[in-house]
Amino acid sequence: MKAILIHYIIETGSQTNSVRLNKIIQAVASGGIVCKYLPLRTRKQLLRAIEEEQPDICFSSSYYLTDENNQPVNVHRVLESIHLPYIGSSPQVMELVLSKYSLKVIWEANGIRTPKFMRIVKPFSNAAMNSDLNFLSGFPYILKPDREGNSRGLDDSSIVFDRDSLQSKLNELLEDFDEILIEQYLGNALDIREFTVAMIGNGKSRLLMPAEITLKHKKPLRLVTTVDKDNHLTRAIPVSDIGLKEEIIDFASQAFLTAGVRDYARCDILRADGKLYALEINGQPMIPDKWFEICSSGAGLDNTQYINAIFFAGILRNIASGFKGLKVPESMTNILPADINKRLLVI
Repeated sequence: MKAILIHYIIETGSQTNSVRLNKIIQAVASGGIVCKYLPLRTRKQLLRAIEEEQPDICFSSSYYLTDENNQPVNVHRVLESIHLPYIGSSPQVMELVLSKYSLKVIWEANGIRTPKFMRIVKPFSNAAMNSDLNFLSGFPYILKPDREGNSRGLDDSSIVFDRDSLQSKLNELLEDFDEILIEQYLGNALDIREFTVAMIGNGKSRLLMPAEITLKHKKPLRLVTTVDKDNHLTRAIPVSDIGLKEEIIDFASQAFLTAGVRDYARCDILRADGKLYALEINGQPMIPDKWFEICSSGAGLDNTQYINAIFFAGILRNIASGFKGLKVPESMTNILPADINKRLLVI
């Protein structure tokens, strides 16, 4: 089987991320897939590359490329327009989970607990914002860019305890982002714990693999920032307590199901005052990634196997969707543990 791995680059010729993405190529090679990394910027480049390479399937590590007018275009929407199988969620679901606010609206409508929230869209009215704040439960709040992942835009000043600090932080964020999520801050709960749940597969038998996220150094306010991640100041540990693990898996299962994600994703969850709260879903989580690796290790998958499991799940889903020309390489079947193999076969 032949695959292409594409990634949006800011500058032509840039090799940023090539080392990380080549690890995917090495992993799936052991599973019988010949994969080529293609750093791209535009839809035109993507279509030309597909015509030249004639891949059987595509894996994109980026949400967007640019179109002829230099506007963002969803990669998966481009792939669907030419009927090329790909790994990952539909364009509509990708757009949904990219907006923390939109996803939380869906969760709330379906009874999935999430911290109380509101959204500010530039330009905005202070009067309208103050009115909306009255529907929340009071300070403290946490402010986040609505359409950013990997904790981008978060720092210790993101937690606000009064209207002056709220207004100051909001003005600061609006200089760089058009949409800001204001969310109830739960990090001061005495029993606060944070989890991330990696997902591989589709249907009722998909793998849900929770790990607890802790900070290596205690902070006055519980918050994982980009600096914490980039400087490796966090620690992820697979959840071993059976009762807690089952509780988190049941909760995450509903959060994933309601969002409609498929093949692979990752959901962040808080436990506060004895209750679980869904925070957000990364519909296209970075892989290879330490958190995803540690989650997967809890299910008995090593760093090569979990990447093959993602491709395995995506290939099976595409076959079930009507791409009958696809076939799972035998070596990919052999590289996965028998129980994982059997479970992912059920779609």
